[in-house]
Amino acid sequence: MSATTTETPGKAATPAKEKKPNPYGMTDIQVLVFIVCAMGTMGLALLDGSIISSAVLPIVRDLDPAHGIERFPWLITAYLLAATAAQPLYGRLSDSFGPRRIYLAALATFLAGSGLCAVAGSLTQLIVFRAVQGLGGGGLMSMTLIVIATLYPPTSRAGRSNTGGALIAAGLVAGPMIGGPISQELSWRGIFWLNVPLAGLALAGIGWALRLPVRGTRQRVDVLGSVLIAGAACALLLGVKAFGEQRSLSGPVLPYFYGTALMAGGFVARQLKAADPLMPLALFKDRVFRPAAILQFTGGFALLSLPVFLVNHLNIVRGVDLDAVGLHLLPLALGVVLVFAGWGKVINRTGRCKAVLVTTTATAATATALLGLTAADAPVWQLDALLLLLGVGLGGVTQIALFMTQSAAPADQLGVVTTTSRFATMLGSTIGGTVLGVVLSTRFAAVAGDAGVGDPDAAAARLAGLDPAPRRIVTDAFADATGAVLLTSSALLLVALLTALLMKDVNVHDAAPAAAPHTAPGPGTDPAVPDHPSQEDDHARTDAEHPLPHPLHPDGSAGLGAPGRGTRGDGRGAA
Repeated sequence: MSATTTETPGKAATPAKEKKPNPYGMTDIQVLVFIVCAMGTMGLALLDGSIISSAVLPIVRDLDPAHGIERFPWLITAYLLAATAAQPLYGRLSDSFGPRRIYLAALATFLAGSGLCAVAGSLTQLIVFRAVQGLGGGGLMSMTLIVIATLYPPTSRAGRSNTGGALIAAGLVAGPMIGGPISQELSWRGIFWLNVPLAGLALAGIGWALRLPVRGTRQRVDVLGSVLIAGAACALLLGVKAFGEQRSLSGPVLPYFYGTALMAGGFVARQLKAADPLMPLALFKDRVFRPAAILQFTGGFALLSLPVFLVNHLNIVRGVDLDAVGLHLLPLALGVVLVFAGWGKVINRTGRCKAVLVTTTATAATATALLGLTAADAPVWQLDALLLLLGVGLGGVTQIALFMTQSAAPADQLGVVTTTSRFATMLGSTIGGTVLGVVLSTRFAAVAGDAGVGDPDAAAARLAGLDPAPRRIVTDAFADATGAVLLTSSALLLVALLTALLMKDVNVHDAAPAAAPHTAPGPGTDPAVPDHPSQEDDHARTDAEHPLPHPLHPDGSAGLGAPGRGTRGDGRGAA
């Protein structure tokens, strides 16, 4: 392609700005369709984690009136177990077979699971189908991130971060706001039926629009390693859940942790011997990935479960109705949007990531500490301001750490790096929600008991029917317990801040991942994406425009400013 020129009478001709071609020969319409569908799948993944919590009573009433309340938490646990355990496998499959196929498979699994949940005839069936849904849903967010990282260089991804921030913010607010009305006005089955047409359209749109080369070689998938890490994750999460229910390590709780240790040890031994390890342990020697993994886990533990506790605080302490509580989370959502809109621009301009990571982590630690100290009696404007700051941390810590690991990763490890990071975040969030719940309930029982309340949990359940004096005791005790949760989170975020300060910086303008080895074209390659596009193909991006190397590149690394001498280039040097 050649740049066009424009002439003005009396002035020299000036070259017009050349439009950069789309990645992998995708047309403008295909790029637009893919982005819309990808953002839609991320939205579904975010919504599905919170929307079902607003349909407890209708589900229990229809499927298991006798024991439904006791078993209902398994609807959330089954989804989380499947979604978390599948993360490492998604990364290896993506790196082996190409992200497009695995993305579509995850979306199809989520679609099938949603349909099965909508027609479930018993609570047992619904729990099993939620696990199927989680198996697919666990890949939606990760595979979207992998595909976008494959299509676009780090500086371009940073500039697009505001859309992802808006989606996360919408997920925080929309779940409690739309789940209740759908289950009340239509049916709880409508929550799952809503996913079917949306996921179906996304599946068709992404299948048509997304064009990525299929990997020419097939690495062996470490099946034994997959079973061991999935078993270890499930045993750990079940052990934490049992500990949260019993508040003790005795009885049936310890076997879960013994099983976790045995399977985790077996997984490590397997990764040291496997020819194609599921999660290469060499990753943890990297000065970017290792601290980023700690940040992912700590951020998930200390931040991602906090909105649930804040919703309960607003409902019990502030008296906000559950149907309206989403409106009071708007400052939190606004903070997420602001930090996403800002950090991409800062990184784009400076090329540096560490300063933004440290700033958002420090903001999160400060906001949680101040909320913990003042949440009980802070005026509404002060509470909103602190929720805004908390949103800045919520949108910054784990997302920027993930962006840094992706930017520093070789292309042939992009999938495993992304899903391992997501695995750490989801594990931290699930464990954090349970452990912080134990902190809340223990502190609440202690404070309310000291004030003379015989059965604090029963008193909280019938709060509206209590006389003003005992009601005030219960709400004060709950406010105190919420403060303990927030202060615990702030202490963990100080550890995250220290980790961020020690983390190696990543310069997205200079750092280029090492090249992945060339792979020959194999059977099943997407016919819409030729393995060796013509040198005259106007849609083929030069390597200087696309710093992420790819296994189809035969001529070495393709960093920013590197000559465009590969299968995606046109033979010219970078301008």
